[in-house]
Amino acid sequence: MESANIGKDPSDLLEEDMVGVEFKSVEEAESFYHIYSKIIGFSVQKNQCRKNQAGIVTTRSWCCSNEGFKRTKYIKNPNRVREPRSEIRVGCRAMFRVCYSKITKLWVVKEFRANHNHCMATDMQKHFLRSHRKISAAELGQAKLLKKAGMKTSEIWNLFIHQNGGWDKIGCTKKDLYNSLAAGRRRVDDLDANTTLKFL
Repeated sequence: MESANIGKDPSDLLEEDMVGVEFKSVEEAESFYHIYSKIIGFSVQKNQCRKNQAGIVTTRSWCCSNEGFKRTKYIKNPNRVREPRSEIRVGCRAMFRVCYSKITKLWVVKEFRANHNHCMATDMQKHFLRSHRKISAAELGQAKLLKKAGMKTSEIWNLFIHQNGGWDKIGCTKKDLYNSLAAGRRRVDDLDANTTLKFL
């Protein structure tokens, strides 16, 4: 929040506070909105991206993950085997848009909607929000080494809980850890298969 030099509590930010604020890069703007959304208690997803004729991004926007509505065909599918997941998209209009200025060479906030039409996550729920869940490279590397040494994923998870001082401070869920380790195994399997085919 410091990079934008707003000087106001995030929960009190309004459109007039943000429009005109400048960022050095689109990455800095995205980082700001992710930090802001985590403090407030909602998940973020990328929305609009516009490029000029040279293929350079000139406009980028992000929105609340509760934006829009699920398409009816996914809800009323007569061939559905499983029950549909509970709907989280409720047409929320909260969003953040920046445009590149050729004059200042900075990214300027053009639109900021702070109001949501749904409840915000509590402090205990925030780490479950999809856009804020991430297993660090160091922890993933440690998990892979422990997995090779014979530890079960559930045991590795319990170790991470102890190391971080609680499951809510890890930054990802147990399922994320399982998925990350499984993705690594799939890549190794694919490499082994490709290497084998070269000798056939």
